[in-house]
Amino acid sequence: MKIHYHNNLSSVYRIVFILIVPFLLSSCLKKSGPDASSIVSAITVINASPNSPTLEFVLDNQRVQEFSYPDKKIPYFAAFSGSRMARIYEAGNLNLPLYELELRLMQGNYYSLFISGNKNALGSLMVEDDLSPTTPGNAKIRFINLSPDAPALDFKIDDDNILASNKKFREYTGFQELKAGDYNAIIESHDGDAANEPFDLTVEDGKIYTIWAKGLVESTVEEEKFGYSILVHSIN
Repeated sequence: MKIHYHNNLSSVYRIVFILIVPFLLSSCLKKSGPDASSIVSAITVINASPNSPTLEFVLDNQRVQEFSYPDKKIPYFAAFSGSRMARIYEAGNLNLPLYELELRLMQGNYYSLFISGNKNALGSLMVEDDLSPTTPGNAKIRFINLSPDAPALDFKIDDDNILASNKKFREYTGFQELKAGDYNAIIESHDGDAANEPFDLTVEDGKIYTIWAKGLVESTVEEEKFGYSILVHSIN
């Protein structure tokens, strides 16, 4: 399938995104959460597929941006609310989509869309983001298992504080408030020892984080090995 681009419409969208949407979204955030009267939603898109090429995101036949595993995400951008068709292509090859899905966007809400799985079996997980302010002195954090071949995982801090337990592939927690500071964190198998990833975690006052398990437990390719990534949610 070949996409036909409408240059005039793209220009209009860009003007709306650049001039109107940042004001609307920042206003919603300052009013402690999504504004149900808004006609737009916001999405950030992350490539969580460890062996995929650089990808390109197309929404309703409008090119948005390239994004690559694991850290070159598409920052929050505005999309009109309702049902939208998203397609994922290999960058530079827009003839045939690798994956497509329908997005259902509620007015004024924020979303994270993770493209996940192995490159020949792409799937997705879209989760709503709660960007309401934290309690002073705290951060907010959630965990997602996005390692295609990992077992069910636990996420702990300081040895005995379990923030996530027994999360299978594409399962996740809600956001939890956590006192800002430095922690010893670990992502590990709920049963057995197939996965074990300790790391130092610093969370800052007022910030909102998604910690996601990435990569392949069984891979010997350095860039694809099991690990973690930290997504900091910001509309600025």
